[in-house]
This record gives sequence, C-alpha cells and structure tokens, in this order.
Amino acid sequence: MKYNHWLPKLLTVNAIVLFQVIYYAMPKNEVSNRLRRHEEKHVEQQKEEGSLIFKIKYMYEFVVNYIRYRKFWKAYRNISYEIEAFEEGGIGC
Repeated sequence: MKYNHWLPKLLTVNAIVLFQVIYYAMPKNEVSNRLRRHEEKHVEQQKEEGSLIFKIKYMYEFVVNYIRYRKFWKAYRNISYEIEAFEEGGIGC
C-alpha cells in the first residue's frame, strides 16, 4: 500500500488499485475502514481474475455503462466490480 500518493490525487479519486497495489490519496491515518475494505476487495478481485483481465472487464463495463447512462458516476457505480466492492466496504466509500 502506498499512502499520500500522487496518482489518485492526479485522477481526483480517494484510492486506486493497480496490479494489486493500493494507492491512497491521503495519509494512512486518514484512510477509513470502509475505503480500506473497498480497495482490498478490488485486490481480491484482481487475484481471482488476474490484473489484466480485471482491468479489461472493468473498462469494458465502464464504457458500456457510460453509453447507457451518459453520466460518469452512474457508469462507475454500476460496474459489477464496484457494486461488489461497495457492498464489502459499505455505503459511502
């Protein structure tokens, strides 16, 4: 895990998982349990699917959802991996 990292800050997200490494935008003491569980679920998903397959499916679902909903956040929240991770982490990750 990497804390207070530039990558999620650049992408304006709280955290991102790349190749099973979690990058947080904030210092370790500011990471909520919900966010930690959410991101750990993505690590688990990548271990199950493989990191490359996970990213391909993730991006495919995002594009399909974006075409369907025409809204970034609705497309993101309806990715199957995100639905599962939000259930794991709890509402409001």
